[in-house]
This record gives sequence, C-alpha cells and structure tokens, in this order.
Amino acid sequence: MSEAKTANAITHLSFTRLKNLAHSPMKLRQYIEQKTDRTDAMIEGSLLDCLLFEPEKFDERFFVIEKPDRRTNVGKSLWQSAIDEAGSRSLITTEQMESANFLNARIRENSTVAYHGLLNPDFFQFQHDVKFFFQGFLHKGVRDAFGRDRNGNLVVWDLKRMGAKSGEKLVRSEIRNAKYDLQAAIYCHEFDEKNEPVKYYVIAVDNDGYVTPFEIGRDAREQIKIEWRKLVSAAHRCNMEGLDMGTEFWANHEGFFDF
Repeated sequence: MSEAKTANAITHLSFTRLKNLAHSPMKLRQYIEQKTDRTDAMIEGSLLDCLLFEPEKFDERFFVIEKPDRRTNVGKSLWQSAIDEAGSRSLITTEQMESANFLNARIRENSTVAYHGLLNPDFFQFQHDVKFFFQGFLHKGVRDAFGRDRNGNLVVWDLKRMGAKSGEKLVRSEIRNAKYDLQAAIYCHEFDEKNEPVKYYVIAVDNDGYVTPFEIGRDAREQIKIEWRKLVSAAHRCNMEGLDMGTEFWANHEGFFDF
C-alpha cells in the first residue's frame, strides 16, 4: 500500500462514515479530513441533546448571550468579549436558547415519549457508547438512549431533528433518504446477533415542534444489513485502492449508472 493510501486508511467505521461512503470514497475522505468549525446547526443540535439527555452539563458546555448587531463596532466588540468569556464552551444566543427550550418542552410533552417513559432517567442511560467488530472493522457510535421502557421492553432510541419535515409520509421518506435504518441496524447489532428482542425508535421533531415517532423493526434492520455488508466490503477495497474515486465508484463496470 502506498504512503498516500496509508495516510487515508479507514481505521474504523461509524454510521456517519458509512453514510458518506455510500455517496463515494471521496466524500468519506472529505469527512475524515475536515477541520471545519462547528456550524450553527451542529451547535443547536448539541444544545437540544444536552437539554434532553444531560441537562446537568449545560453550564459547562454552553454560554448564552443576547445576540449583538455585529455590523457595528460595538456589536463586534460584545461578540468578541463573549467568545473570550465562553472559553471552550459553545456560544449560543438567547434566540437559539428559546428555540431549543421550545423543542425540549414539546418532546417531553409528547404523549408517546411520555407514555413509554423514554426520557425517564430511571429507565434509560443517555449518550450510550457503542463499540464492536463487524466484518473486519471496528464500528463505533453513540446511542442517544438505551434502556427499558415502562413495559420492560429493551429499547434503543435516537432523536432526529428534521427541519420542516413532520408526519408519517415525510418522516418515512427522510428515514430512508438519511439511512436511519442503517443506524438502527448498527445500534441494535449486539442484540440482533443474539436474537434478543430489542425495539429501535426514531423520535423525529421538526422546527415547529411536531414530534413524529417511528419504530424501525427487526425486518427492516435485517434488510439494510445487505447494504451494510456491501459498504464494509467497499471500505476494505478503499483501504487497498485509496479514497480518490467519486460517485462513479458505485456505477457499473463501464462507469455508468443504469436508468
């Protein structure tokens, strides 16, 4: 293996890495190598996760300020002072905080979430690490929640922010497009391999606070394992050939997709 290919070797796999590889090796390399600052969307997602799953860690992770007008010198100065004071904490505005509090309340008040006790810390562990070997690669991830519901069922569930998408049809489509069924297969793997019953839920929330709960069942998880194995085989190939190919990597032997 060449030095360049060794530098870009895939050392482990995760849902996000597999999802990028499903687009192309080049997309995966871009993800692995990216050194970009966190976007507002990423910060807002982390904020909502913190409020739902680890509210006791809010003060050590976030710093809230009134949004200054950074078009003015005074506003720029206030913003820089806030950055300095926040230190390693993420800087969020009162507007972002208000939106996160709204979504937090709507999720907690949702009848399905409340009925099954999905946010009850006596029932669930939150931000639960996953690590196992599959088809020659270490797989890693973090489940939003893992435990047992009020009826004693073993449950894994993940929160998904879906912008303007809510309701059965839109969320079903987004689950397929975003490959959340693959994430379900990964996060339930240790139980499915032992044939141990486990339920996997996607709790989707849109910007207006509408919550759409979905269950991704065992049959769907087994079906997506066909693609999972295909992606793992592709990762092994990439470690031999490098990560320089674009979407044509997945085309036919002549480099074209059939239509």
